[in-house]
Amino acid sequence: MSPCGTRAAAAHQSSPHCPPASGYPGTLRRRCYISLVSTRVTLSDVADAVGVSPQTVSRVLNHHPSVRPETRQKVLAAVQALGYEPNLAARSLASGSSGAVGILLTAGLSHGMASTFSAIARAVRERGDTFVLATADGDAPESVREALAHLHGHRVAAIVVLAQRADVLAVLSSQRHRGPVVAIISGQHEFSTLSTVSIDQALGARLATKHLLTQGRTRLLHVTGDMSWQDASERLAAYQSVCAEAGIPARWVGTDAWTGEAGARVARRLLENGLPDAIFAGNDDIALGLCHELLAAGVRIPDDVAVIGFDDIPLARWATPSLSSITQDFDALGRAALSLSDELVEGGTPRSVTLTPQLVVRGSTPSRSR
Repeated sequence: MSPCGTRAAAAHQSSPHCPPASGYPGTLRRRCYISLVSTRVTLSDVADAVGVSPQTVSRVLNHHPSVRPETRQKVLAAVQALGYEPNLAARSLASGSSGAVGILLTAGLSHGMASTFSAIARAVRERGDTFVLATADGDAPESVREALAHLHGHRVAAIVVLAQRADVLAVLSSQRHRGPVVAIISGQHEFSTLSTVSIDQALGARLATKHLLTQGRTRLLHVTGDMSWQDASERLAAYQSVCAEAGIPARWVGTDAWTGEAGARVARRLLENGLPDAIFAGNDDIALGLCHELLAAGVRIPDDVAVIGFDDIPLARWATPSLSSITQDFDALGRAALSLSDELVEGGTPRSVTLTPQLVVRGSTPSRSR
């Protein structure tokens, strides 16, 4: 053993002042210590401390199932005690991948996007991995390409793209040597070489519209969100289809945002020009803005006007009256995207996964009293 012990032992000292060791001058001991603590703890140091091979330590850190539980616990304890930090740059150069997951946001973090992003990040952390985040303007193809290049520069193992606009899919499809990429989308697409995960927006809109019809409502109005988003166009098309099947006019009003203020502006116009007997709002924020203005003007909800939203945000159940909505399982959406990216990393072929939304009926849409 060296005068100061192994590098791992030296790195674990708690004080920079070393007392003289037996047989060695204090100055030598101190000089040796200072030199050693500046050396990075290595994989071999962890292996020596536990009494296993560096390959075993590597398998533990990469979550390989072949390691015995008791060995895994010893290695992880040594990693923490010694302060070992993986050299991600060296690993990236050796393997061609950092092992991290790239996440690309192409729109603002509204309720749906924020929930999906949180679900992906949580799933990545739970399995002991890391992620690299990049943002881009979904309206600008060059911005999306630059963000993808940024993630590739970090040698990520796979990229999950939160794509709210169809234009983003065209950029992804045109990328050569793009590696494993999964797009979270809001509707149908024509790019067979892309792996996608979505919640069926058309089905959600059909559920909302049919629910209003079953309540005896016949003068429906759909208030859309930003029509540049796939969500908005998919929901509008499904609403129009159901109205056509029922033989009633498919009235709708477009907005340029997904906010409560956008809903309030529409409500003020309706108060001047005449009210429908039911409103299907593009999302819950729009619905709550509508309800606020209508209630303030003395309109009874749901007696005069039934209102249903989309997304089932936490505030929906606490509104007065509580808001009927369409639930989207964003946690499941994030987990599905991560699972699909794992398939691609393992050599799987691109495929699409579609999840099913659910109708939640609350106080804003019961049947009118006869």
